[in-house]
Amino acid sequence: MSRKKSSIEYWLVVSLLLCASKAWCENPNIVLIMADDIAYDNVGCYGSQHFKTPRLDQLSRTGIQFNQCYSEPVCTSSRVKIMTGRDNIRNYTMFGKLDPREKTFGTMMKDAGYATAVAGKWQLHSNNGALAPGCGFETFCLWNYPGTERSRYWQPSLNRDGKKVPVTADSYGPDLCTDFLIEFIEKNKDRPFFAYYPMLSVHSPFLPTPDSKDRNNKDSAENYRDMVSYMDKCVGRLVDALVDNKVRDNTIVIFTTDNGTGRGLKYPYQGEIRVGEKALPTDGGCHAPLIVNCPGTVVAGKQTDDLVDFSDVLPTLAEIGGARLPNVTLDGRSFWPQCIGKKGNPREWIFQYYYPKFKEAARKYGAGKPYIIWAQDQHYKLYSHGRFTEVQDRHEKNDIAPGMGSAEAESARKKLRLAIDSMPKKG
Repeated sequence: MSRKKSSIEYWLVVSLLLCASKAWCENPNIVLIMADDIAYDNVGCYGSQHFKTPRLDQLSRTGIQFNQCYSEPVCTSSRVKIMTGRDNIRNYTMFGKLDPREKTFGTMMKDAGYATAVAGKWQLHSNNGALAPGCGFETFCLWNYPGTERSRYWQPSLNRDGKKVPVTADSYGPDLCTDFLIEFIEKNKDRPFFAYYPMLSVHSPFLPTPDSKDRNNKDSAENYRDMVSYMDKCVGRLVDALVDNKVRDNTIVIFTTDNGTGRGLKYPYQGEIRVGEKALPTDGGCHAPLIVNCPGTVVAGKQTDDLVDFSDVLPTLAEIGGARLPNVTLDGRSFWPQCIGKKGNPREWIFQYYYPKFKEAARKYGAGKPYIIWAQDQHYKLYSHGRFTEVQDRHEKNDIAPGMGSAEAESARKKLRLAIDSMPKKG
């Protein structure tokens, strides 16, 4: 063997060993989970003692927890934003619809060579809206999709790759969707994969789960509590599947939620009784949990108050997977640097445009407009019509009149006004 060939082979072996010693080399797998209708204060690692979420708490303890992540106040708005990396002021058309001309993170990751799958809730196809294959997903198992009916939990109505999923009396929708993604992981463990799980749970109707002690319980609050625990269990099953298939250390797991808790629910939180604020632009309507985990890659046991907006998810996935960003105006920025212990480029503000299906929200917060626009940072919030409050004023009962705030508040007011003015105008 020539000395040149021996040297090449030696460095090839060294490179492979170095690569194997890292948590991942390139093109890591990504599992993005988004639960339905659950605010940050229903998760144990965010301070809840009422709801039990041991698997999410574990992901937080061994990963990074973002304390200032914001969704939109209702599902379609959040789903359009998270999938496209664009603010709703650019591409929201109507409730239940994603414009099929938009390029989503599914297409972006597929183009980057990833196997792609989506399971759970779709609800983006109204009025000739987008379908899963057109959004880059090679395989799907979805509720609220063409050919399905209303049942999402017991004896669910699911469409799997164009065919109705057969069910029995004991079939439970979250289990079937979780099973589907576990099967996808097993099938694609030898290549990079992107699994998007917009969960069926924990949206109404609030029904007993397979783990509930009383399968005939009619108490919505008790059933919701059980549903949160079962949602957490489904997250755990996916993580366990990554371990079983020996891809855990090469898989980024991201967990968040699409909006706040349902308005009809009451629950204890740190000495007070809170009421769900879904569909409202208040903190309880759009303050979402965000946990990112990958052993050996994502920093362990860290919490950060850096702002994250749902438009940030797409560019974060692109940076993780080496994907090319869509050639359109994007509003997000990657938070991946923070996940691996770097400073990154933290936001100074987030912008929200919300066209509510819940008309009472527009009446109360829109100042005569059918939509609501605001910007905020970690401490202050400014509506486009001038209303200015502190973020810690959870129900926004105490407005700060111009010139009446502290120097810090007035500086924030100017910054947030510039933020609003920098975005496209609406009506």
